Amino acid sequence: MKRPAVQGLLSILIMIPLISLVVFIGKAGAQSETQTTATAMDIRSLLPGIDGWKLTEDPQIYSPETLFEYIDGAAEAYLGYDFQQLLVSTYEKEGTESVVTVEIYDMGSPLNAFGIFSSERYPDIPEVQFGLAGYLEGEVLNFISGPYYIKLLCYNGEEKTADYLKEFAGAVDEKIKDKGSWPALFKMFPTANLIKNSEKYIKKNFMGFDFLANGYAVSYHFDQGQYDAFIIDAKTESEARSSLQKLLDFYAGEKMPFVQEGDRYRQVNRYGQVILISQVRNYLFGLSRVPLVLADQSVQTLNQLKTNLEAAR
Repeated sequence: MKRPAVQGLLSILIMIPLISLVVFIGKAGAQSETQTTATAMDIRSLLPGIDGWKLTEDPQIYSPETLFEYIDGAAEAYLGYDFQQLLVSTYEKEGTESVVTVEIYDMGSPLNAFGIFSSERYPDIPEVQFGLAGYLEGEVLNFISGPYYIKLLCYNGEEKTADYLKEFAGAVDEKIKDKGSWPALFKMFPTANLIKNSEKYIKKNFMGFDFLANGYAVSYHFDQGQYDAFIIDAKTESEARSSLQKLLDFYAGEKMPFVQEGDRYRQVNRYGQVILISQVRNYLFGLSRVPLVLADQSVQTLNQLKTNLEAAR
């Protein structure tokens, strides 16, 4: 699958151990559909039933403790967004070799679901209208709806691959009544030159710092280059002030410290890119990866972002 060059801010995640919501029974730490807890039964109600398709085996449930058995290399990313449980089921179309695998990740909240979804989405992948947001690329259709991140994969679908994926997506999405809503803080970002579908939510370790969390990021494109904008919701004004000071202190002894410019701070990193950061109430906000050629223009984006945050009370 193609992977475009557009990148957002670093999405560096750490694993958070969670208590298992399901009993450890069955092969490879998963559960069979006949050995489930009440919580597991809730997610099983989302399984689609489509004429002409049959389950090839009992659906399997994975918990935070056993998720690595299904997605070993990616489990930590999901756990970093407070993953709760995963339901996996495989369907085969009768009389053909077409197979669709349905993965339903319960992330606990719509915001967590958006966060992990946004870390795997790329801006130029075609959108699909299921749930709150989704995309279709080749044999894969992924979307979010409520607290769920649904991932569909079709094998041997040939020219009907997209149709099969959309049929399953619609069947699952129909069962989820509350689709959730777009994270409100994204409305604070100026819209001029904003790259569509570049929004990301980074729950922990924003920009690689363990004292920065709940980061919202977008990207902007110009003829001379692109840069990122961000908002960090520190929950309280004092926490925001403390986090900002920790960031300034971290770079204070470096060759590239932040320099105060009025109510904001400015740094030029080792790559010759400008970083700007400031505070409004409980929010830290700023820009990163700004090419020097766009340094003056970027201040307009920063000032508009500040105005929007000040007006949002």
